[in-house]
Order: sequence, then C-alpha cells, then structure tokens
Amino acid sequence: MAEQPPAEQVSALAERLTKMTHQAFYDAWVSFVRGETDRRVSRDVQAAAFCAAPVASRTLATANRTAREFKTLLPKSPDETKREYQARINTFRDQLRAARQPVEAAVEDLALDEAEFLLQLDDEAFVEEWGQFVADSAGRGPRAGRDLVQGLAFRNPEVAPRTFALAERMMSNPLAFLPKEEGESRKAQEARVSQLRSRLEAELRFLRYSLDYAEARWGRLPSAPNHRLQAMRLLAESHPEEFSRLLHAVRADSHQAHKEAREQRRFERRHPQPAS
Repeated sequence: MAEQPPAEQVSALAERLTKMTHQAFYDAWVSFVRGETDRRVSRDVQAAAFCAAPVASRTLATANRTAREFKTLLPKSPDETKREYQARINTFRDQLRAARQPVEAAVEDLALDEAEFLLQLDDEAFVEEWGQFVADSAGRGPRAGRDLVQGLAFRNPEVAPRTFALAERMMSNPLAFLPKEEGESRKAQEARVSQLRSRLEAELRFLRYSLDYAEARWGRLPSAPNHRLQAMRLLAESHPEEFSRLLHAVRADSHQAHKEAREQRRFERRHPQPAS
C-alpha cells in the first residue's frame, strides 16, 4: 500500500492554492501536469493538494481549461515536423489525462457526500440550498470550490427528481423565491428575475438528462406518457394510508440499494485492483 503524504503539508499547500489568482493556479497546475518539480514539496503532496476538498472543483475546472487551450500551451516550433509536434501533443494529453483522473474521483466523492447531505434536508432547508446555488451560479457571489460539487449533487439520480420539481416551481413563480430588495427599482428586479430564469433553464436541461438517464438505466423510454403514474395517483387518492405505507417501504429499499452501490463504487475507487 502506497504511503500517504504528510497531511499537514497537503493542507498547507491546499490553503496556498485556494489563495492563488486564476492565472497563478493555472500555471501551477500546468507545471504539475508536465512533471516539473517544486522544490518546496514532493509530487505526492502536490497531487493530494490538487485533490483536496477546498481545491478539487477548481482543479477540475482548470483541467478543463487546459484541455481546451493545449495548443496555446504547446506552440509548434519552426524546426519541428508535424509528426514530432503531434507526438509532443499526445504526450501532454496523456499527462493531463493521468493527472485529471484522481481529481475527477475526488470531485465525485465530494458530490456523493453532498448528495447524501441534500437527501436529509427538509423542504425549507432544501429550498434554501437550491436557491443559494442558483443565485451563486447566476453570478451573485459564488462560494469558491462548491458550485461544481453542488451542481453534481443536485443532479444526482436520487436528488434530481426533487430538484427538478423545485426548479419548475421557481420557473413558474420566480418572485416567490426572489423577493424585491429594499430600494430596488422595478427594472433591476426584472433583470434579476430574467437572470434567474436563464439559470433555471440551463439547470432544468441538466436535470432532465439526469432523470432520463435514470429511466434509461432501467430499460424505460423517457418522456413517454406515464399512464402507470396517473393510475398510481388515483390509487393514492382512493387509499392514501395504504399507498403511503407502500411508498415508504419502496423508498427504504431503494435508498438501501443506492447506499450499498455508492459504498461499493467508493471502495473500488479507493482500492483499485492491480492490473493482471
């Protein structure tokens, strides 16, 4: 089993990374991907710090930027052949892929933890969390390092149905969730409402993908008329107590199955099997 890097060094470097400007963080990540050494810390410490909870989301966003801008990072030399240049690009892509994989796993773990937290919230707290996330994503003071993780958590297959229903309510009546601020003009409020609607439209598309994916995993075609659901609603109206008892039982079984599946995926990521 590989020895873990010193926790205090990882924490100290992660804290430095959170305080960096966007460009400084980008430069530090690119240097790490290229395998350049940092005299102050080992590569193991760097790798762990880039995956640390306060940093992982920012690292993944930076990795995405790096993938888009690799030609700017790797300009072709005048005396370099096309084959040599392509080989250099391929090497960098392999380095980026290797550096990115543990970051993606860290972000996924954080998102699973966040989804479990969201599942425990009552309606009022869930509305508050979602409202804050949408407002942050729309440009009203984002909380560093949380937007990506929270977005994945809200789109988690177990959380997405609740998120989708709330997002549709907000879309149909945004003023109920976005009251007028003191001293705010009507035009300014309309601008905020428009911005909120735009953000909700984008999120609803992501959420629809999550819901359709959950349906497709069970071999069902999404977006078809759901006659079974309509009949189930009629049954709930006719026999509410029996329906409630059955619903709680099914939810408990489903929650336990998803919990066991999450634990198994997390175990497999943290204890990868050696290649045969």
